[in-house]
Amino acid sequence: MKTFRLRLVNKLILSSLQRLLPFSFHSVANPKSWNSFDDVVEGGSAVYRHALKFQRPSTINWSDMNCHDIELLGKLENSVSFIGSVARAPKVLNTKSRRFSIYTLLNVRPSRDSNSSSFRVLLLMRDKMAEVAFKHLKHDDFIHVSGYLGSYVKDDGCRNLTLRYKIIVEELNYVAQHCKKLSYREYEESESSQDIGDTGLDKHNNRIHLWQVFFTNPHEWWDNRKRKNNPRQPDFKHRDTDEALWLNQNDPPWVKRQLQLLDLKMDERGQGEHVNTHSRVSSWVYDE
Repeated sequence: MKTFRLRLVNKLILSSLQRLLPFSFHSVANPKSWNSFDDVVEGGSAVYRHALKFQRPSTINWSDMNCHDIELLGKLENSVSFIGSVARAPKVLNTKSRRFSIYTLLNVRPSRDSNSSSFRVLLLMRDKMAEVAFKHLKHDDFIHVSGYLGSYVKDDGCRNLTLRYKIIVEELNYVAQHCKKLSYREYEESESSQDIGDTGLDKHNNRIHLWQVFFTNPHEWWDNRKRKNNPRQPDFKHRDTDEALWLNQNDPPWVKRQLQLLDLKMDERGQGEHVNTHSRVSSWVYDE
């Protein structure tokens, strides 16, 4: 009698789950899989684990959201990221608003293939982001931007209005193209008085890579620039691995620009020379 009741309870639970999960691709692709739980999370009954694994995503009720929540959700729905080169120097945008705004164009290639066609998208920056970009961004800078997507209408000169897209930039990063030939020529010129063998080039590449690691997670490094008692002490030292970095006059230009951006961010947060928080300005590696 107990066995019969147990089977009846299990049957009712399975029937309820099937009604709750009508769009499960797992059940459609393999109807028999309701009785098989090979790849499930540990803990709890098999029925509960299966329900947890294939539960339907939650539903947001727009009527319960205020304007601020809707604005934030809109940004998430339309968020985009692009890597490309700055088509022209940033220009100040004249608006009736008191907010400082600038704009520029970004050349984007769909593929890293040099033969692939490119397209342009307008970048719009405001407030602190605009101030930082206006000070540091230059023509042909290779950058990564992310933000949310917007649109605007422009006259093509023949009284035809065309819809175009823009990015409201919320994050800006320089991209290190360490595989470009130009990087090697710059290194060769800066080290012209020395013999550049494989060992010297390897050291250079390793150092550039270490800078990229630093800018990706600057909070993991000690900043000793203002506390050095000996010039042999490193300017930056990793908290865990003890890896060290020294500033050098032959550093690539992007290193100096990134440090300026990082210092500006730290000053805004009132942390001075201490690099101990996540920075939104980092170096992205992009191999070509």
